[in-house]
Amino acid sequence: MINLTPKSEPYDLELPYGIAVTVQPLTTASMLTAQAAARKAADKEIEQAADELSKDLRDGLYQAHLIYELATRHIKALKGVELDGKEAPATPENVKAVMDLYPVGERFYQEFTLQQLILNSSKNVSRPSASGTSKEAAGRTTAKAAKT
Repeated sequence: MINLTPKSEPYDLELPYGIAVTVQPLTTASMLTAQAAARKAADKEIEQAADELSKDLRDGLYQAHLIYELATRHIKALKGVELDGKEAPATPENVKAVMDLYPVGERFYQEFTLQQLILNSSKNVSRPSASGTSKEAAGRTTAKAAKT
């Protein structure tokens, strides 16, 4: 069963390789902030590239930076990650290193943003009609213009 109640307290996400992270809930504001920071970081990296980068590579850089931004802003604890024989703290460097492990970063992004996607899609129960809403209605049930 899907729970549509938005999370307001930190919660855990299970990731591959036995890794778990404790995250602060995602909000619209925090998503927009992360997207802006990711775009800025990706653009800077693209500008510094010696060669012209393909659209796919530019999109990949943006996606990687978005995962880094969301992770470093929202992950408050790492579980199942060691550093020098001890549990690794959730520093930005450690979080980025964990997100670089495939498929950990991708799974984090999917799981972390899933609740927000479900909530957004459930807000509008009725979908737009196939012809859109800006077209004048036609047919037998169309009301005639009122006389003035």
